[in-house]
Parts: sequence; C-alpha cells; structure tokens
Amino acid sequence: MNKKLIIKAFEKARVNLQKRGIKKPSSTDIADELSNYINENENFKLGERSFRDYHNEAKKIINLDSDISIKQLKVINGLCKYLEFEDYKAFVTSLNLETNNSGLRIISNFIKKNKITLITSSTIIFIFLIINSVTKQRWMIWEENHYIEVKFDIEKYKLNQLKIYKEEKITFFKKITPTCSTLFFNKDGSERIWYGKNKEKELDCFTALGLHPETGKTLNPITDYMIDKYICSK
Repeated sequence: MNKKLIIKAFEKARVNLQKRGIKKPSSTDIADELSNYINENENFKLGERSFRDYHNEAKKIINLDSDISIKQLKVINGLCKYLEFEDYKAFVTSLNLETNNSGLRIISNFIKKNKITLITSSTIIFIFLIINSVTKQRWMIWEENHYIEVKFDIEKYKLNQLKIYKEEKITFFKKITPTCSTLFFNKDGSERIWYGKNKEKELDCFTALGLHPETGKTLNPITDYMIDKYICSK
C-alpha cells in the first residue's frame, strides 16, 4: 500500500504545482512540494531526495504482492492527509473501493453483453459473493517468525506493522534457522529457502519468496555459495 500511497501523492502534487503555474514540474519540484508539506503539517523534516527515492522504488515494482517500506510514520500519516484522507486506514479503504468499483464495472459490462445468460439467480448470488468478499478487509502483523491475523488497531500496533492479510503468507511464510541438514532445494533444483539481511545486517532465512518483514526488501533465493558461507561454514 505504501507503493500506491507515494505514487498517488506524486500525482496529486504534480497537479497542484501545475495549478500554481508550473507547466512541467520536475520530480525534484514534486518531491519538494511533499517535503515542505510534511515539514509544515507533521513537523517532520525529510529531504526531497528521500521522496524521490521512494517514488523511484515504487515505480520499479511490478509484482502486485510487493511493496516499498516507508520507515517514517509521520511521512505516511502526512501523505495520507495530503491526499485528503483522515488516516492510513481511510486511505486503504479507498483503495478497496477503487478495486470494488473496477470489479463492478467489469461485471456490469459483462452483464450488458450477456443479458440472457445472466438471468438466473445463481449467477446473481455468485456475483454478490464476489463483491462481498472483496469489501471485507483483513489484516496481519509479523510476530517473531510468522504472520498472524489481527484487527486494525493503531493503538495496539504501529502503522507500519499492519499488512494486508494474505492467506499464503499466514500458511507458508515462516522464518527458520536452517542447518546443514536442511533441505534447501527441491528435486528439480528449485529453491525451498529464501534469505535476506535484517536491520542488524544478520542473515535471516524464510520458507517462501516475499519481502523481509523488517526491512521490506525482496528476499533472494538461496544458493550453494550462501549455504557454504553462512550456514555450513566450518
């Protein structure tokens, strides 16, 4: 969600600068606009270079499951307010509504093209169930070595702890401490373990591909070199 937050903030800042007479605002102009807003409204200084770095990182992400890590809570809150949302939860809700509206448009177009075949009640019920399932947002946090489902509660959890619930993360994504006897590869040679360094620059290993829960960086597939150097070193 941070990826969409920074991209939408840049889009709005570009429009605002154009309204103020800057026909073709540069990335630096836009980042300055956001930096000044956060400074004035959140009393927190973050240079324009950092905003540009966040934006560049967000634009590079293609995988829908991937995200960027915005470490400063005041920056997240400030960007939400810049986009005229009360808080981060309201921003996430708006994204879900966008998804729902997009789904409704697709369904509406499909119905228009297939009026005869979509008369039955079973189809209508099916469509309703799809829309209903999308609107119920669930959340999870990282706890020690796995994800657990929680309620959205910013008094109990930090904002950057809360992640959109994903069943596959709950089920398959775990942090482990491998040994030389660990099965690192499948029979076809594909990886069973992925790794990344935590905030203390220590190596962490996980049972599925994804982002490191602490740093937000994409994990790397295990290699024989990493096994020999960090896990089975003599």
